[in-house]
Amino acid sequence: MFSLIGKPVEVNSFQETQQQTIRVLFIGNSYTYVNDLPWLTQQLAESAKETRTLETEMVVVGGATLKSHWKGGKALKLLKAKRWDYVVLQEQSTLPITNPKEMYKYASLFDAEIKRVNSQTVFYLTWAKQNQPETQQILTDSYMTIARELKAKVAPVGIAWQKVQEANPKLNLYSPDQSHPSPIGSYVAACVFYTIFYQHSAVGLSRRIYSSQFSTPQEGNRLELESLSETDAEIIENLVEYIVRKI
Repeated sequence: MFSLIGKPVEVNSFQETQQQTIRVLFIGNSYTYVNDLPWLTQQLAESAKETRTLETEMVVVGGATLKSHWKGGKALKLLKAKRWDYVVLQEQSTLPITNPKEMYKYASLFDAEIKRVNSQTVFYLTWAKQNQPETQQILTDSYMTIARELKAKVAPVGIAWQKVQEANPKLNLYSPDQSHPSPIGSYVAACVFYTIFYQHSAVGLSRRIYSSQFSTPQEGNRLELESLSETDAEIIENLVEYIVRKI
C-alpha cells in the first residue's frame, strides 16, 4: 500500500484500474481534430459497453508534420509524461506522397521513443483528396512500408474510405473542401481505430455521430452531426472489419 495525498491506495486496485483502461495519444493535425476523432472513437467504445474504457488525448496543430511535432517538443513531452497503450502518428496529408523519406525519418524517431516507454505505434493511414483518388495507392504504400520496417500497427483508414465509397457512392466522406472528413468520414475512421484498439469487430456499434464542429474541439460543445441508417452503418462496419483483418 502507498499513500497519495494522504489517502491510502491499494497497489492491486491501482493496477486493476490501469488494466481496465486503454489509453491512446493521438499526434497529428486537422485530419485528427476535425469532428474530434479521438472522442468519437471513445463514443463507439461506450456504445459497445466495453469492460475496458477508452481514454484519449491529442497533440494537434493544423497542417502539422511529424517533423514539426518532433521539433516542437510538446508531443514528446506528453508521450513521456503518461502511460499510453497506443500512440497514433498521423503525417501531414500529402507528405507521404511528396517526401516519404522525411516522413520515415521522423516516424522512426517517434517510434523509438514510443517503444522506449513500452507503448505501441499505430500509423494513421489517411485518404487521398477527393479530386486526386489516384494518389491513394502512394499513400498506402508509404504508410505500409514504414509500418513494416518498424513492426508497427496500421489503421487503414484511407483504404476503408476507398472501399466504402465503392460500396455506396452516395455516402459523402469528404467535407466541401474535398480534403477534410465529413462526419461520416470521421465515423469510418473511428470504426477503424476502435477495431485496432479493441481487436474485435465494430459491427453493431452506435450509428449516431456525436462530435464537435470543424474547429479544434472544446469540452461541452458536442452536437449530433449525423445519424446513419442501419444499412449504411452495416456497410461501413463490415467493410472496416474485413479491411483491418486483411492487412
